[in-house]
Amino acid sequence: MKVLTIKKGRLISPVNGYHGDVRDILVRDGVIAAVGDSIDPQGTVVDARGCIVTPGFIDIHTHCYPKVSLGMEPDELGIRRGSTAILDAGSSGADNYEDFRENYIEKSGTKVFTLLNLAKEGLTHGHELSDRKNIDIPRLKEMLQKYPDNIVGLKARASASVVCAMGLEPIALAVRTAREVGKPLMVHVGNRPPEFTEVLDLLQKNDVVTHSFHGKAGGILDEEGHVIPQARRARERGVQFDVGHGVASFSFRVFERALRDGFDCDMISTDLHIENYNGPVYSLAAVVSKTINCGEELENAVAKCTSVPARHFGLKGLGEIVVGMTADFNVMELTSCEETVLDSIGDSLKLKQKLVLKKTIYSRGNESAIMEHAVK
Repeated sequence: MKVLTIKKGRLISPVNGYHGDVRDILVRDGVIAAVGDSIDPQGTVVDARGCIVTPGFIDIHTHCYPKVSLGMEPDELGIRRGSTAILDAGSSGADNYEDFRENYIEKSGTKVFTLLNLAKEGLTHGHELSDRKNIDIPRLKEMLQKYPDNIVGLKARASASVVCAMGLEPIALAVRTAREVGKPLMVHVGNRPPEFTEVLDLLQKNDVVTHSFHGKAGGILDEEGHVIPQARRARERGVQFDVGHGVASFSFRVFERALRDGFDCDMISTDLHIENYNGPVYSLAAVVSKTINCGEELENAVAKCTSVPARHFGLKGLGEIVVGMTADFNVMELTSCEETVLDSIGDSLKLKQKLVLKKTIYSRGNESAIMEHAVK
């Protein structure tokens, strides 16, 4: 459709000054044409009375390259679950990125961006950073130079099962390479070695730690339950901390204690893949619901999966409700509930309120479409 009008939604987009304000939005040719108190209905009309309207969610950690481990179709992890844009976090590397681009990125309704794996075959095999021969920096740089529109950063996994005897060496190489190409690096942290503290000390401004609040040994909390000083120093340098829920990487207990200690997340993502899309993760809206029930403010949570990642990764035209931006929106209800949910280590949390996806409006080129939702 070329024209649509969203009527009477409660807009939440703090960066644009919307804090639940009731407004109408006019969309024309895939972009926001007007935002106002009362706009005459044109084209398809979306009745958003009683609903929250946010910019389309941006999920910075998914695995949407089906030809490798954990991968699924982009639209299954994107628009069908309420994210209009997603980042594939290292599923592809320099050797198979072009296949990923041609056969999945360019054919999806979801906008897909890439964090290119330091390992040249991405997640085709396990232990991808356990041998230097798996890394081809010249080829990686060639892909970055050829596809700057889509490759928005690098990805490396700093877990014992991934780096094996290589230890910190591949992570240090990833940091240097990211600086050389001028892109953010996302680092997965998990089972040690290497030690989380050592990884943090390597990272620089704009790098992103994902799985920041996992419940494994040697994480972000010390033995007394306080945030470790290395994390605070990293934040002072401009390192960003992402939730990255995943199948084994988000702990309610750790997140709540970090919040009480004054250390919040900077971005919220899912790490959606074939092993967790039917639980415990489900969708970015479901992860946001968990964070707000742990103490995160709703407006802050919305910003952390819209405007904040859009600006951090240079996703032009996305993440905001302002004339001229791409017309991507989520229409949701914030409902009261008594529902028990699980984190990724088996602990439970009783939700008092949750976001329920109703519609996702997404635009490609000069066309817009509406996805109706029936998932968590």
